[in-house]
Amino acid sequence: MKRLLKLKSGENIIIKHLTKLDVDGVWYNFNEVIEEGSYLPVFFPVRSQLEKDSWYRNIKKGNEICIVGENLDLKAPYNIIGQCEVLNSDWDAAEHVGVLGIVIRDKYRDLTIGRNLIDFAIRESKILNNKEKIILSSFSTNKRALHLFKKLGFEVIGVRKKQFLMDSIYIDEVMMELWIDDYLNENKQNFTIDL
Repeated sequence: MKRLLKLKSGENIIIKHLTKLDVDGVWYNFNEVIEEGSYLPVFFPVRSQLEKDSWYRNIKKGNEICIVGENLDLKAPYNIIGQCEVLNSDWDAAEHVGVLGIVIRDKYRDLTIGRNLIDFAIRESKILNNKEKIILSSFSTNKRALHLFKKLGFEVIGVRKKQFLMDSIYIDEVMMELWIDDYLNENKQNFTIDL
C-alpha cells in the first residue's frame, strides 16, 4: 500500500514501505539530520555500505516496519526526505510493543509529512505485526516533535533527566507511549489518499 501526499509547493510525496532501492536515500537523510546535531543522540554518520545493507537485512529479517517519504521530483539518494521505523522491542515478553523512530529532512518539516509517516507506520504495525502499543523517546528540547507526538495522542510516561550529553549540554529524554486501538478509534480515516 502507498499514499500520495501533494505539498503546497506542488511536490508529490509517496508514503510507502521501504525497498532495497531506498536504502542509500534513507541513510543520506539520516546522516543529514545527524549533522544538524540537535535531534539524535548520534555523533557519527553512517557511511559504510556494509552497515547500510546490514540494517536493511535486519529490518526485513525482523519483519519490522520502515515507512519512507519519497519525493518523486528528486533523484536518488536525495529522493527520501523522511522515514519512520517501528522496530520490535528487545524483550520476548514485549512482542506487542513497537519502538518508533522518525527522521525528517529539515526542508520538509512542518508540512504534515511526519504526521503521515507516523500514521502509516502505526496502522501497518497493527495490521502486519499485531502491535498493540507504540513507545518512543525524544529530546526534551525537540519541541516540534513533542508537539506532534502529543497531537497524535502519545502520552508522556516519564523523563530521564540529563540522559544525553551533547556539546557539553545535558538534555533530558522524554518517554512517551500510545495504545494503537485508542489511536485508531480516534483516527478512523487516513490523512492522505491511498494509492
